[in-house]
Amino acid sequence: MKHRARGVFWTRILLFATFVALPWHAASATPPPRRPNHTFLIASDLHFNPMADAKLVDGLNASGPTKWEAILDRSQPTAFSQYGQDTNWWLMRSALDAMRTTLPHPAFILVTGDMLAHEFPSLYRQAATKNDPESYRSFVLKTMQFIALQLQRRFPHTAILFTPGNNDDDCGDYSIEAGGAFLHDTAELVRELARADGSLTSSWESLGSYDIPNPALGSARIISLNTVFFSNKYTPQRFSQGCAAASSTAPEDLFAWLEARLSRAQQAHERVWLMFHIPPGMDGYSTLENYLKLEKGSSCPAAVVPMWTPKWTERFDELLAKYRDTVTVSFAGHTHTDDFRVVNAPGAKASYVLISASISPIYNQNPSFRVASFKPDGSLGSDSVHYLTNLLFASSTTPGQWRREYSFAQEWKMPAVNAASLSAVYNEIVSKSEDRAEWLRLYNVSSSAAHLPPEGAPALYCAIEGLLPESYGDCFCGAMAHAH
Repeated sequence: MKHRARGVFWTRILLFATFVALPWHAASATPPPRRPNHTFLIASDLHFNPMADAKLVDGLNASGPTKWEAILDRSQPTAFSQYGQDTNWWLMRSALDAMRTTLPHPAFILVTGDMLAHEFPSLYRQAATKNDPESYRSFVLKTMQFIALQLQRRFPHTAILFTPGNNDDDCGDYSIEAGGAFLHDTAELVRELARADGSLTSSWESLGSYDIPNPALGSARIISLNTVFFSNKYTPQRFSQGCAAASSTAPEDLFAWLEARLSRAQQAHERVWLMFHIPPGMDGYSTLENYLKLEKGSSCPAAVVPMWTPKWTERFDELLAKYRDTVTVSFAGHTHTDDFRVVNAPGAKASYVLISASISPIYNQNPSFRVASFKPDGSLGSDSVHYLTNLLFASSTTPGQWRREYSFAQEWKMPAVNAASLSAVYNEIVSKSEDRAEWLRLYNVSSSAAHLPPEGAPALYCAIEGLLPESYGDCFCGAMAHAH
């Protein structure tokens, strides 16, 4: 009960501070008139690093999240995080401001995971004087609260939906424990952001997942799914026991939970959007790295690396086929690239996953976010990606320059984003070198710092439709054999 009381206390402080810290006209005004709004924002992989200036960490530790902005405004250096680094305060502030400028009143906001920086536990240990477990746990929670506070200040009347990423846990990468400390501490915060009822709190605490009505679309739902449990790298750890390895039935429990939720939605004739962090299928970059290290004569299929444990990808594919008239679209992040998956292609009615690139430039892509529209039937219209054009030069005194990189309709001459149009784009990528080059440019968000060996494109595009090791291997290994 002590930990729950602490989490609820901080959440209430956060909500009160959000009110008092807003400008008078924003805090006191009634919400804007309710009119049809069919456009929303997607941000992914913020990877916020409040320890980018290590000298400020003790001050952050001693302060509540409402005081953090004033402390972080003293951050040195004043430059935005550069390629190869996670998101510092200056970059995050600019990204959130750009989202607000681009779409001031979104229907809702999806944040598809990885709010915390890579190597968060070790960064904290290196910077903090107070690095006992409870001080660290409190710092993690305050980081999440600070991110929420910054979003709420810019979007005070908007439902904001989080899904957990593989870095979002007290113990570190791929370690999130079902019913563990991180999910317990953040449950009330996530519920308040989503403007949901208490059922979200319990399902988030137990599985890091939830099922709520779509905030702007009647007869529709959004299911946030903690797909870290399905990852090929998932190794649950228990924070209360010093991050010792823990046994877990979380993957099985989550899949059963998802199937029950989809069945219920089908019976109620509701359309469902899925949102999660790690997409199903294969890891193209890791496969390419393995392939380039293979000794002469080694078998190409040995290089193939799954993103999810293959049995969960296979069962997920079957589930989407079963509920093909219920699940409309899925949203993911994790890869830090602008990408997509076509599931069950070329099935009678394929599904798809739209993968949004990151705010963090750690893997050399330009920071970006997505704006998308939807139709009354729950299908998507077009979408557009907006990115930071001057990362190398931006700072606290040289504003970040954000602009639209492209819109799907204009770029690919397709009226809407759906499985059929994405499958057509895939076919163009495979068959036409100029379309493949353009796709790779957009894949890396127009970054000149992201390099790919010329022969490496099949490792990435084969992952679009090859979601299982066999189908992916046929595509990738066939392409590499043909190239040589």
